Parts: sequence; C-alpha cells; structure tokens
Amino acid sequence: MKLSNGKLEPAQFRFDPTPEIFATDSSGRFSFSLSADGKDRLKTIGFDEVRFVFSLWHPSANRAIDLDHAYVELSCSLDEEESHWIKLAEIEPVVPPYNAGGTFDGWIVLPILGSSTAFEVSGSGFAPRARIQIRANAYLVS
Repeated sequence: MKLSNGKLEPAQFRFDPTPEIFATDSSGRFSFSLSADGKDRLKTIGFDEVRFVFSLWHPSANRAIDLDHAYVELSCSLDEEESHWIKLAEIEPVVPPYNAGGTFDGWIVLPILGSSTAFEVSGSGFAPRARIQIRANAYLVS
C-alpha cells in the first residue's frame, strides 16, 4: 500500500524459526537461509532500506555463547536465476551489562540492493556441534 507521498508503507517480516534446533558443525560454524512464510525471497522493490534484528541462543541453559569469539554475518542473493551469495555485513552483538553470553543479539540497517532478495545468516566461533536457535525479523522502509 502506498502512502500519500508515493512511498510504500513499511513492511515487517518475521523469518521462520529454525527447524527444531539447528546444529553447528564440528568447528562451531553454521549457515542458515532465512525464509518468511516458507518463501526464500522477499520482494524488496520499492523499499529503500531493510532493518534486521537477530537473536541466537543455545536452548540448553548449560551452554553460554562466548561473545568475544562468536561471529555472525548476513549474506544475500540478489539474482533469482543464479545462487551467488554476497556478504553484506558482520553483525556485532549488543551486549547488555553483566551478560554472561546467554544470547547473541544484534541489529543492522542496510540499503536495499535489488527487487527480490534472499538472505542468509552464518556464523562461527560457537561451541562445536552446539545446538542453537535463531530468530530474525526484517523491517522494510521506503
């Protein structure tokens, strides 16, 4: 829906949660494609920027995330015909005071680069073969 100034009304997407629990590999790395309502691509045409909010955590209370070593990045694929992924940005964790690393929470604002975009979150520095949960939201604004 367009606003009176000709711009699109903001849109919010809550990406589908990780299926059950998503495990890292033996080196503590993972890669997870984001989808919303089962669709891998978002229609981003007409929007100027996307605002992402991420949260990653271990479902077990016995594990903590070492925020000094954990690394998370956001990648995208702009071409519907070719599956070429481009690293967009590294996500810095937002660390509240006295947090023992219960979650890796982060946010980032990026320009829209294409009319249809697929996104992926990947990371490293997590515990080997650790099970993690991922939640992500995107807000598209014009």
